[in-house]
Amino acid sequence: MKQLVSLALALGLAAPAFASGTPFVIDFEKSWDYGQAVDDSYAALGVRFTNVLGLSNGDGLGGLPDGAYYAGAPSPLGVGFVQLDGVQNTTAYMNVAGGVDGALNFFYSSTADFEIKAYSGLNGTGDLLGTLTLSANTADYTNWNAAAFSFLGSARSFDLSGAANVAALDNISAVPEPASALLLLAGGALLAATRRRRD
Repeated sequence: MKQLVSLALALGLAAPAFASGTPFVIDFEKSWDYGQAVDDSYAALGVRFTNVLGLSNGDGLGGLPDGAYYAGAPSPLGVGFVQLDGVQNTTAYMNVAGGVDGALNFFYSSTADFEIKAYSGLNGTGDLLGTLTLSANTADYTNWNAAAFSFLGSARSFDLSGAANVAALDNISAVPEPASALLLLAGGALLAATRRRRD
């Protein structure tokens, strides 16, 4: 019996390593006023932005006849856009109070190559956990690609400064690690088998 309990603990049954905080999806699905900052719009999910604007599809930007500047975005009503002036606004962050373990997923449309960095502390402080470099994929923000940013550790902030004035973001999400969920299921099956043997 002691061996089975030890095995269950080794499988992570006692403390499964789910992503810190609450899983979230930031879809920017609202009608944003022109130039409106996202800021604390998703504070209820534990996510806050600095120097990221919410932009609505059909806001008249871009050269498309119908004004559909972000056509093809995975959630069509709005997107996030980093805008820095290089004087007062020089950095942009997405802060996640509970942290994100190991991976962040999102969609992007970008007119130039850019980088996103993950840090262990808020506002780009602490240890650098990883850097993701993405290539330009559009001339008019109508082409969107999925991106998966994998990093080591728990990130409490993502430096979006490299995306300034070139990249739109949509459907940013963090979910529990699939491997941890599988370990939990395996541990549950092991305990069920142990109980059957005792009966």
